[in-house]
Amino acid sequence: MLTDLIQKVHSLVTLECSAAVCVSGGWSVWGQWRRCSSECGGGIQTRARTCQSPAEESYLCEGVLEEGRPCNAQPCSGKGLHLSRSQSLRSVDSRKRDDVDKPRGGQQSPQTVDSASGEEWSAWSVCSATCGEGWQSRTRLCVYGSYSTQCSGKLREQRACNNSAVCPVHGAWDEWSPWSLCSSTCGRGYRSRTRTCAPPQFGGDACDGPEKQTKFCNIAVCPVDGVWNEWSNWSSCSASCSNGTTQRTRECNGPSYGGSECRGEWLETVDCFLGECPVDGKWQPWSLWSGCSKTCGGGSQQRNRICYGPFFEGQSCPGEREEVRHCNEKRCPEPHEICGEDNFSNVIWKMTPAGDTTAVRCPPNAMGLILRRCSLDEEGVAYWENPTYMKCISNDYRSIQTLTREHLSKAQRGLVGDGVSEVMTKLRVTSSDGTSYSGDLLAIVDVLKNMTEIFRRAYYSPSSTDMRNFVQSVSNLLMEENRDRWEEAQLLGPNIKELFRLVEDFVDVIGLRMKDFQDMYEVTDNLVLSVHKRPVVGQADISFPMKGWRGMVDWARSSEDRVIIPKNILSTGKPESDESSTFVTGIVLYRNLGSILTLQRNTTVLNSKVLSVTIKPTPASLSAPVVVEFSHLYNGTTNQTCISWDESDSSSLLGSWSARGCKAVLVDSFRTKCVCDRLSTFAILARLNPEMNMDKTQLPSVTLIVGCGVSSLTLLLLIIIYVSVWR
Repeated sequence: MLTDLIQKVHSLVTLECSAAVCVSGGWSVWGQWRRCSSECGGGIQTRARTCQSPAEESYLCEGVLEEGRPCNAQPCSGKGLHLSRSQSLRSVDSRKRDDVDKPRGGQQSPQTVDSASGEEWSAWSVCSATCGEGWQSRTRLCVYGSYSTQCSGKLREQRACNNSAVCPVHGAWDEWSPWSLCSSTCGRGYRSRTRTCAPPQFGGDACDGPEKQTKFCNIAVCPVDGVWNEWSNWSSCSASCSNGTTQRTRECNGPSYGGSECRGEWLETVDCFLGECPVDGKWQPWSLWSGCSKTCGGGSQQRNRICYGPFFEGQSCPGEREEVRHCNEKRCPEPHEICGEDNFSNVIWKMTPAGDTTAVRCPPNAMGLILRRCSLDEEGVAYWENPTYMKCISNDYRSIQTLTREHLSKAQRGLVGDGVSEVMTKLRVTSSDGTSYSGDLLAIVDVLKNMTEIFRRAYYSPSSTDMRNFVQSVSNLLMEENRDRWEEAQLLGPNIKELFRLVEDFVDVIGLRMKDFQDMYEVTDNLVLSVHKRPVVGQADISFPMKGWRGMVDWARSSEDRVIIPKNILSTGKPESDESSTFVTGIVLYRNLGSILTLQRNTTVLNSKVLSVTIKPTPASLSAPVVVEFSHLYNGTTNQTCISWDESDSSSLLGSWSARGCKAVLVDSFRTKCVCDRLSTFAILARLNPEMNMDKTQLPSVTLIVGCGVSSLTLLLLIIIYVSVWR
């Protein structure tokens, strides 16, 4: 009987264990087996375990709290007592069953005693939580009777506890804020972030950890501005006396890493004074010589000078304060060596010693002075030369000269007004009426020179009428009636030479304004002027003069003087895009220049007209010669020699004739051809005496000047200077 009870209990325990294995996450290990309930005749010994899960997870403790096993099965020999009833195992129902059976409202259910077992409940366990919602439980054993097989009711009960006690709430951190911007844009800076702590309640703990965090940022090097070092010591004074300067300097240290330069001056200068310097005496300019004590027979005159200084212990002026020299040492003229008072050309000329020149005012229609010289004849008798009017300018020409200078002044300031063409017209008309004085010729040259400068201005374009008036005015200067005045004008210097340099400038200005393949041809009573503009490549020969030109006058049509400019005269090889890809050729033939200016001396004569050839820009060399053919002015002469004007002659300020560079080829007794390897003004000299040489020292004693140099289009000039008259 007892054996069957033990087997049932074991079977029940096995079933409970099987269930416990499935859900036994919360049990502790089994305790030790207790003492057997009977010393003989079969008894039961038990062991127990506890549920370690909290109350809210008590569902994990499914199964029995205690289990039993048979013990002391040996029979009793009348000594042992048998139990009146058998003890069973305590069991714990599942959480669901407990929840269903748990009394509502947290009230403790009354203790009950099963009628079958009669076992009492144990005391309530300690509450699972000291605050808030907790649980406590109690258990009981099921003791089987002799004839009972199962206990009714629960073996374990639970109830809530400590619900009225409030649990402490610990402090809690919020999320970190974003990192802040760096505290510096260069060098070492910092970034930071913060967080907020929700405060603890009901005695809870405060938040643990930092409220703020920082970290380094921006480790780039900051720019460093330049910093001045200390000033140096002041230098010594720059002067040993009087005013000087002293200075000091400083250096800039840096900058680096893109910093700014040092601001301020690196040099300081201050004045210094070391006492006045000694100043030596200095002579002032000499005074003018006093008048001679005698007019002849030897006299004296003196001049003096003043010494300025010395100062501050300087040296006195060296030398004398006064100079004396002899004067008028020539013997006093005898009465026959003095030109007496004379009334000539409505002018009273006062008594003048031989060798002196006197002056009077020009007539009322002119401005300036009339000059007259007293000379000695071969017998030593004084006589009056003819008056010279080279310093007189007619009022009409003076008026034109003044207007032209006003226009030139405006042109130089970029203000070319109206009236330039009217001035050119007035000059042509006035010069066509002739001149009264040699000074008028010089005034006309001055007007033409100023007008050429006006034409040269880029903002003034001369009209065709302006150009014709210019050429006609030049022609009027060369009229036969001006011959005597030209000879007199030469006493002032190379004025004819300046005239033809002016014509060169005029041709240069007009040529630059012409288009390619364009020609200009002007024929007057005294000259023929042609201007041709041709490309370097593809040009044709240029023949001058053009016989069939409209308006050709008789002297030019019948003239046998001519020139040929070969098309290959210029060395080619320059690209067409070069600035020198075009050239301007100017040729001038003068009808009567030679007859106006020539004077036969020493059996030498200019035996042709005068012809000038020029090319702009001037070539360095000619690849072909210039061929000029002249007709003779005087037939029957021999030893014809081609000459050209050479301004490069350093022995003369004006230049001289030269037979170099030209070869004379006698065509017949009426014509001579000159083949020349340079550009110049050309003519022919005839030698009546074949024994005389053409050396420069034996050229005519009267200087022949033809103005047109190798490097310029200066038209022919023949200047006659009376050396015996004007020294």
